[in-house]
Amino acid sequence: METLLSVEQLAAVLHKSPASIRSDASRKPASLPPICRLPETKRLLWRRPDVDAWLASFVGGKSAPSLVDSAQQLNVVSTNKRGRPTKSEQVRRARGTEVHR
Repeated sequence: METLLSVEQLAAVLHKSPASIRSDASRKPASLPPICRLPETKRLLWRRPDVDAWLASFVGGKSAPSLVDSAQQLNVVSTNKRGRPTKSEQVRRARGTEVHR
């Protein structure tokens, strides 16, 4: 017989609060191991082997690349200024004069 984990037990395994486990189960179930739904019950239960396999899928030899590393590898340089253009930039663009930010 496989061991079933309750919300509180899964919270202890994942080092999260039971409230966040319940919230994640309804709002973003992909962020949790597969839920074991028993017929005619609303209890949230997880099979221990599923939890172990789900956790093992995140273990790797390399650390995850950061966004900065990815951008540097692609040599992506953003030349656009963030936010809404100024009024003078909008007027120049409407007149057909190129705006260099």
